[in-house]
Amino acid sequence: MKLNQTNLSGMADEELLAVILEKSVARELMAEYGSVQQMLWQASKQELETIKGIGVAKARKIQCIAEIAKRVYRMNNALPPVIKTPGDAFKRMEDMQFLAVEQFRVIYLNTKNGIIAEEVVAQGTINSTIVGGRELFRRAVRLLAASIILIHNHPSGDAQPSQEDIVITRKLVEAGKLLDIAILDHIIIGRGKFESLKEKGIL
Repeated sequence: MKLNQTNLSGMADEELLAVILEKSVARELMAEYGSVQQMLWQASKQELETIKGIGVAKARKIQCIAEIAKRVYRMNNALPPVIKTPGDAFKRMEDMQFLAVEQFRVIYLNTKNGIIAEEVVAQGTINSTIVGGRELFRRAVRLLAASIILIHNHPSGDAQPSQEDIVITRKLVEAGKLLDIAILDHIIIGRGKFESLKEKGIL
């Protein structure tokens, strides 16, 4: 198929994927996720690698495409480069409300609450073993971050923090104190809403 500026917008999701991946792989991805949007937001590296014909290298390529898409989305939606309120953090991460699995992300900030970096630190069931804090704070030290905002979603759509959410947060707060890195907030994202542990007086 010859590609040009005029026919790209009219191509189906599977056709677009087939340009960068084999047709059989594109077909399998659409059967699994239904649309390019759902695949980009939801597919983890581990899930992609289990699909026949993808493997480690192609899974990495798809994840890079997903990251590009997310950055374009954030740029087009004028997302705040500085976090002043829990609402600012939610706006940057509102795509998490559509994830089918639980995901734990971190926003690293400078002394003026400007964003230095964002990353996914865990995916799947969030517990104190997965979110142990070691890599999280090691990354913060390398970035010279002054503070951190923790964010994760509840696929159920309920944004209320669980007891485990509270326990994990308090452990990370104590660990941060040893390194002089503040945990500013832990935000739980549900479907179309969020809860801030700081606003609830838990932090």
